[in-house]
Amino acid sequence: MKNKLPGLKIYRSLLGMSFRSMLQYRADFISGLLGVILLNGANIAEIGVLSWKFKSIASWTAGELMILYGLYMVCWSICSVFFSHTAELENEIADGTFDKYLCRPLGAFVQFIGGEFNYVGLCDTFLGVVLILTGKKMCGILWSPGKFCLLLLFILCGGTIIVCIRLLLACSAFRVTRSGPLFSMLMLLSMLTQKYPIGIFGNTFRILVTAVLPLAYVNYYPAVYLLEKSDAPAWLCLLSPVVALLLVLLTAAAWKKGMDRYESAGG
Repeated sequence: MKNKLPGLKIYRSLLGMSFRSMLQYRADFISGLLGVILLNGANIAEIGVLSWKFKSIASWTAGELMILYGLYMVCWSICSVFFSHTAELENEIADGTFDKYLCRPLGAFVQFIGGEFNYVGLCDTFLGVVLILTGKKMCGILWSPGKFCLLLLFILCGGTIIVCIRLLLACSAFRVTRSGPLFSMLMLLSMLTQKYPIGIFGNTFRILVTAVLPLAYVNYYPAVYLLEKSDAPAWLCLLSPVVALLLVLLTAAAWKKGMDRYESAGG
């Protein structure tokens, strides 16, 4: 544990430097925050319009859809704030700038992840919490302290799942150099799972986002359990911690294997 403390301190310093550098450009800082608010505002408006037009979507009411989307936003914010740099791995490998992490007395992973602090993700956290509380009020449900603790566990596990999936896709760049198409596929799937119950897309899609790219464990299965809906069995909904742990182990192995076979592409 003592050996990891220096790395954590340096990681915190790297995040601090990244955040301070962003504050040097105040206009960009503010426009980034406004952009996130407008984007999520459009998504929320879409949920409201669809719910008003159809009353419910696959038995999910407007309040329940807000909780579904709010859960995704909060989980995504964990990845967005601290791990947004993962998508840049392919570029750093392709142009050889990844080599700089190997020339310093600190783990390459800490340096790579600490290279960027995405402040706009904090808006996702705030808006996600507002959506969850608003949806809860609209549904007229009361959660016990135990349910709130479970909500926090689901959020932690959901954020971990998103981070690990993105890192796994990024690690493919160690072998094929370019992982952009995989990230594009992930974003398309995320757009479907973040706002809508997966049941409306059929069994094939359900299997894909449950067993292949387990995005459904980010928000759908937790929401089903918290709202006590009959869309999925309780045991399946409670597998989020197991899925998160398995993905952490798989991601760690993929990163280690990628580092072992890494060959500089720099000149």
